[in-house]
Amino acid sequence: MEYALERFTAEVKAAIAATGRVAPALIETTTPKPNIPADLAFPAFRAAKELRVPPPQLAAELAAAISIPEGSLIGKVEAAGPFLNFSMHPQRLAAAVLAEIAARAEGYGRQPDGAGQTIVVDYSAPNIAKRMHVGHIRSTIIGQSLVNIFRALGYTVVGDNHLGDWGKQFGVVLASIAMYGRPDAVGEEAMALLEAQYARYSGEMKERPDLDEEARRWSLLLEQGDPQARALWQWCVDLTLQAAEKNYNRLGVRFDHAYGESFYEGMLPDMIAETLRTEAAYRDEDGSVVAELDKLPKFIIQRKDGGTVYMTRDIATVEFRLSEFHPSQIIYVVDGRQELHFRQLFAIMRAMGYARDVELVHIPFGVVTTLDGQPLSTKKGNMVYLESLLDEATARALAVIDLKNPDLAEAEKAAVAESVGVGAVVYNDLYQDTKRNITLDWERMLATEGNSATYLQYSHARCRSILRRAVEEGAATAGDATLLTHPAETGLIKHLARLPEALREAGSRYAPFVIADWCYTTAREFGVFFEQCPVLKAESAELRAARLDLVAATAHALKAGLGLLGIRAPERM
Repeated sequence: MEYALERFTAEVKAAIAATGRVAPALIETTTPKPNIPADLAFPAFRAAKELRVPPPQLAAELAAAISIPEGSLIGKVEAAGPFLNFSMHPQRLAAAVLAEIAARAEGYGRQPDGAGQTIVVDYSAPNIAKRMHVGHIRSTIIGQSLVNIFRALGYTVVGDNHLGDWGKQFGVVLASIAMYGRPDAVGEEAMALLEAQYARYSGEMKERPDLDEEARRWSLLLEQGDPQARALWQWCVDLTLQAAEKNYNRLGVRFDHAYGESFYEGMLPDMIAETLRTEAAYRDEDGSVVAELDKLPKFIIQRKDGGTVYMTRDIATVEFRLSEFHPSQIIYVVDGRQELHFRQLFAIMRAMGYARDVELVHIPFGVVTTLDGQPLSTKKGNMVYLESLLDEATARALAVIDLKNPDLAEAEKAAVAESVGVGAVVYNDLYQDTKRNITLDWERMLATEGNSATYLQYSHARCRSILRRAVEEGAATAGDATLLTHPAETGLIKHLARLPEALREAGSRYAPFVIADWCYTTAREFGVFFEQCPVLKAESAELRAARLDLVAATAHALKAGLGLLGIRAPERM
């Protein structure tokens, strides 16, 4: 489907080409500066140089020669120095945009750009036997939003939760259980006890080298299929996944696969041999397999005792994804502190001859900090766990709803509080660049004004409230969009028209904040429209019906935008 802004751009290029003065290859358009009253501009510099005429002269000649076809979205053409400026026809734009949104509803903005292509997104990836905390939430939230964005762009997306359930770290878990016993508890309580045992064992390990060797021994036993090690491992995996599933359900996160590192166990010997065969790695003097590529620091592929490391399993993971899913891209949404690891991983895959035509992409992100800028850390004792974070957010949202709308039924209050609280946590991450550190600031996160999920959700709920009142009053809702000529109406319509463009930009930049910014600007434009253009008390029944259509379109588009971010849009607040 070609959306209104795409048609407008195509019509502008066709109109310039139809003059016969400029070759199509030289027709490049740009967005005018904010102070220019136009919607699209053609800078005449390149074409004028080719034609050996001054750019202002060419722009003026083109303005005089252009003929606007009947029914075109082009409303006006003007030369301004070396620029040829085009403005959209407000009535035709209104009719086109409202018709598009009415036809697609919450599916508005979707497009088939990626049809026939597959993208694998690796995200969340909690460690087994550990509770999910704010350190995991960024990967989970950013990853799910990218999955939503690429699916809306027509790609087949494979979301994989790459669980950390293997290796030396898990050897410490097993060794601590062997030393202190298996916790007699369930759920998050059992995992908290496992974490305490892990921390205790790790602390003692610093003073006792034999404990480090014991952890390595358990890691090796697990890889070799020891029945006791496998039984304890399976118990830890089941316990962690059950606890994580509750958090994922609350966040609206859905994975296609949850292949843990253990899944690739059978592939590891062949992968190690392949690194040696292709000379991407070599066997060191101590018997370990190592690699030195692209002037990167030397890294291990296989330990000297035969055990594997993260890199071994990540190499196998890439090979599996290539052969199983045939993707055009594999995207890793992982903490920015792992940047070197991914540079090394991508380098060795290229050296082995894999993924030559596949983009391997690392999307790094910053840490979560307290209001005074302190990173949240288990060691510092200020860590916030995901379940507690979502509970706190929901409780705070409920307090706001009790104050703002006490007449809501208790069950609806609880449902709205969950949507608002969780939405606040999600939006607090996604409205800013992923590379930045983010702060847990409850007042800002739950504000009903300004750049917050609550403000956006409230704007959607206000749209729905207006539409419900219209039904109660028996107002007609099938209006004539060409009546929408007020500057506030046109401004809102133009911004609604930009969602498909914002979606495409968000995908190309791996940037959910582009969608967040579109949502925020939509809410602001709707606020201006709501203040300046009476809806239910419009001057005529015809204008009221047209404005109700615009309110409905705004609700659909806002819900679509919020959905791309993984945020629910309540009907009432």
